[in-house]
Amino acid sequence: MRFKGKTGILFWAVVIGTDILLLYCLFTSAGWDWMIVLFTAFMVNLIFIPLVVKNYIEIEDERLIQVIGYCRDGMDIHEITEMYRTHNPIAAGALSLDRIMIKGKKRTMLVSVCDKEQLFAELKRLNPAIHIR
Repeated sequence: MRFKGKTGILFWAVVIGTDILLLYCLFTSAGWDWMIVLFTAFMVNLIFIPLVVKNYIEIEDERLIQVIGYCRDGMDIHEITEMYRTHNPIAAGALSLDRIMIKGKKRTMLVSVCDKEQLFAELKRLNPAIHIR
């Protein structure tokens, strides 16, 4: 089962703001500077765009798998002990401030999905010992 990842307005503002700034620099650059700006714009978008396009949570073979851009991380569902909503801006790992903290016996994951209630229900169904705050 796959849950679509959530991308927040703040992340979009950073991506679009960076592109606008780089476009401004491209049109105001002189000499060979335009090549540096163009290369920077290419690299920034090479990093940011996959984060938005490939952003989901998947439950597969008793594992919770988070895919975000080029990264893939997972946790066994039977290891999950607690889940709760958080808006912690310091914690990383999700593209929205509307996040879910998933704590396991050995590690934690921070995810952001569009349909939180369905994710809670599915994980609770697979592991009734999960405490949801």
